[in-house]
Amino acid sequence: MIRRDVLGAFLAHEMRDLRSNSRVLPVLFVLPLLGLVFPVAIAFTGKLLVAQAAHDPGAMAILQAALHQPEFAGLDMADALIRFTLRTVVGFYLLMPAIIAGTASAFSIVGEKQQRTLEPILATPISDREFLLGKFLVCLVPTVVLTWATGLMAALLVDGITLVRMGVLVLPDRFWLAGVGLLAPLLGSAVVLLTMRLSARSVDPQVTVQTSALAIVPGFLLIFGLFGKLLISSFPALLVAIGVAALLDLWLFRRVERTFEREEILTRWK
Repeated sequence: MIRRDVLGAFLAHEMRDLRSNSRVLPVLFVLPLLGLVFPVAIAFTGKLLVAQAAHDPGAMAILQAALHQPEFAGLDMADALIRFTLRTVVGFYLLMPAIIAGTASAFSIVGEKQQRTLEPILATPISDREFLLGKFLVCLVPTVVLTWATGLMAALLVDGITLVRMGVLVLPDRFWLAGVGLLAPLLGSAVVLLTMRLSARSVDPQVTVQTSALAIVPGFLLIFGLFGKLLISSFPALLVAIGVAALLDLWLFRRVERTFEREEILTRWK
């Protein structure tokens, strides 16, 4: 049974620590900025890429892939190219919460060890589930809100550009809504849970960050390399990915909860 008053007090404590973490704050600014730059650049250069397609094999390949999408049949070539290319940006938005939340969660437990604040927290009546849920929410929720806010702002900027230049609104489409709105938070949740486990077993925050980065980035690149084309061309495949990610999150939380041993953590640190 989770006690809301205990969890609320713990969340307030965690939010203060997160705001003062100088290693997390730079990531909170850089990735959202890139999340705005990429879509805006695509909206501005769509017509230019169509014009260059005859002389650029790369641009021609992207244009042909866009025109082969049944839902883009009958659209202006620049319109189809922009819509298709914007779907690839969803991949960046999937990575955004994973990187930001993963960086925050890498410090979630081992940082408490380093500051000598873990012992007083675990000595309180807070349960393991309340402790883990508090750490999980503090790392994930601000990241998700930031990702959604960036996605919304990007959609507004892109629509402003395409409305003026081509007279159409291109965002948000169903891939953008499902990817940014659902799959991105779910993948961020999985990364937080995995990194929390690493953080609980580590004694060095820097090692935890490096280890999680070595696991997260290659893993995402492998997934995008194998399934990226399918996820941006098949909406049912995207829905399946969302369902799999949700089940994975449930399994990971239960796994982290079962393997969390507060006495072992304190003993290993001392």
